[in-house]
Amino acid sequence: MKNLMHVKHGGIYWILSFILGLSACKDSISEEGNIPYDPSLPVAITGFTPDSGAVKTQMVIEGENFGTDTSLVKVFIGGKKAVLISAKSNFIYCMVPAKSYEGTVSVTVGDQTATASEKFHYNREMMVSTLYGKVRDDGKYDVVDGAFDESFINYYGVQEPTWFSFNPNDSTELYMSQDNGKPIRIFDLDEKVVRTGLTTGEAGIGRMRTLSWTADGDTLIVASDDGGGGDNDKDRKSAIYVTKNGNGEFRNAGVLAAGRQCNGVAIHPVNHEMYYNNFSKGVLYRFDYHKWGVGPENCMAHREYITTIQDNEWEFNIVIHPSGDYAYLVVINRHYIMRMNYDKEKKTFGVPYLIAGSVGQSAWVDGVGANARLSFPYQGVFVKNPEYVKANKSDVYDFYFTDSGNHCIRILNSDGVVTTYAGRGSANLNNEARGYVDGTLRGEARFNNPRGLAYDEQNNVFYVGDMDNHIIRKIAMEDEDSAHESDEVSAEEEISAENTVSNK
Repeated sequence: MKNLMHVKHGGIYWILSFILGLSACKDSISEEGNIPYDPSLPVAITGFTPDSGAVKTQMVIEGENFGTDTSLVKVFIGGKKAVLISAKSNFIYCMVPAKSYEGTVSVTVGDQTATASEKFHYNREMMVSTLYGKVRDDGKYDVVDGAFDESFINYYGVQEPTWFSFNPNDSTELYMSQDNGKPIRIFDLDEKVVRTGLTTGEAGIGRMRTLSWTADGDTLIVASDDGGGGDNDKDRKSAIYVTKNGNGEFRNAGVLAAGRQCNGVAIHPVNHEMYYNNFSKGVLYRFDYHKWGVGPENCMAHREYITTIQDNEWEFNIVIHPSGDYAYLVVINRHYIMRMNYDKEKKTFGVPYLIAGSVGQSAWVDGVGANARLSFPYQGVFVKNPEYVKANKSDVYDFYFTDSGNHCIRILNSDGVVTTYAGRGSANLNNEARGYVDGTLRGEARFNNPRGLAYDEQNNVFYVGDMDNHIIRKIAMEDEDSAHESDEVSAEEEISAENTVSNK
């Protein structure tokens, strides 16, 4: 069920203005508010406020002969049915429905319809919706290749959406790794179908973790969480490379680098050397396979030690800035993020330092540096900030990441400031941080242990692997062709809206 109370930016101002407005017309409401609808008299709209807003904006429509019987009254904004909260003879209180793009405001009472002379200006917002998957009430789902739409009808889902990566040569293909022996799945965002990609059997490994690509985009590199803490590095696979077969599918796998229990692999975007880690030792290595060649023997002879993350047996991954100037080490189960700056002359990263969170301190706190609190941060992506571009800043990117234990998406800027971008909404539903709710970023949306995260810069769209909901979520500007969502106003929405207002 969706949370139905939406207050726009500046919501406190709107609520106060609304209360003052009601006070100003108190006398007329008390005198005329209980007059029933008279079919012999015309219904008229004299105005509405506010004149602009987004979905779930609260609107007051003023007019004549609306009556008090809400079963006779229907409100449409931009051709979409609004959530009707209450009706009096001379005013109606309602909420703006989604996708009210056209903006015409009309009220139907009985057999009469009145239309406002001015149009409502609908403002699109970034919204969370569901791209793929639906789970039964008992938590069960099926894993089936096919069309996105079929997943909503037949209860199809995803198993462990661990890591996302776009095909560099085809931005409509989104690759998703799944932990614990599950195969890679490929989402075709153009055809709106999903298919199974590389399996662990074909790759010759047990657990596939992060995904990255060679510079030409023709080869996929998969982090292999292979072996145990007592195994020799030379006998285990830390990264495999996968090339295309004759049908254009990724099938032919080879060993790129040796090492046990690798959680993360990343390729430097400028110089193309590879960085990978070892979970059991907490170590980060550099390996220039272009210079030394691929394979376990070459890797063991020529890999370079970079750093150790505090302690061993801490899961972490590495995400490199698009410029290559620095990278973040996301330390998952110790709840912090470190930064490493790149030495362009030596072509390697320096000593990492803490940029966000506190070692071993799990909580949800927006703040700066060590004052911020995270809980199992997972995948992050760099996203260009238009405001930084306008200001001509040297670094125009923010770092968006899934904060899985806090059930939300966070933002880390280059100054170490952490804020919450999406999730933990629906305060009027209950006090839970986790859940499954589509809607506005902070007012409504909820996730349940999100992990994978991808960003389509061209279309300004995020994709989220919602682990414990077993679905794929989408964060995008509200539009007519947005992901799975309903335009209809449900009875539950009407009731919840009434309850929300009555509690104010």
